[in-house]
Amino acid sequence: MPRPDLKRAIVAAIVVSFGAATAARAQSYSASGQIGYLHEWEITGNLAKTVTSPGTEYSGTITLRHVGLCSVNGAEQKQASMQLKVSYGRLEGILIMDQDQCRIVASGSAGAGLLRCGSGQDVPINLLIGKAVETEAADRARF
Repeated sequence: MPRPDLKRAIVAAIVVSFGAATAARAQSYSASGQIGYLHEWEITGNLAKTVTSPGTEYSGTITLRHVGLCSVNGAEQKQASMQLKVSYGRLEGILIMDQDQCRIVASGSAGAGLLRCGSGQDVPINLLIGKAVETEAADRARF
C-alpha cells in the first residue's frame, strides 16, 4: 500500500499536469473586420482561443473605430467585449458595449453575418480571426 506522502505527490502531479494542459490550450488570436452597411465601423483586437468538445470559443476585448465619412471630428472609438463560439462553420456570440448587448450570427469562410443590438435591427458584420503572432499566411483561419 502506498505511503500517504506518495499519494499526495501523485495527486499533486496529476493536478499540475491537468492545469498545464488546460492553460496550454488557451491561445491569443487577432480579430479584425467591419460592421455596418458601408463597413463604417472597424473591428480590431485580440481574443483568447479555447478549444472545447463542441467547437472553439474566443473571448476578449476589441476596439470599434468609426471610419465612415461622417466622422468629421476624428474617428470615434469604443471598447467592447466579444465572446464567440465556433462550430461546424457557424459563428455565434455576443458583443457587449456601452450598456448594449448585441448578438452575432455568422457563417462561411468570410465570417459574413448579422449583428443585432438593442434596436432590434440587423446590421451586417464581417469578422476574421487569425493568429496574433503569425509565422505564415497559411496560419490564418477564416470563420
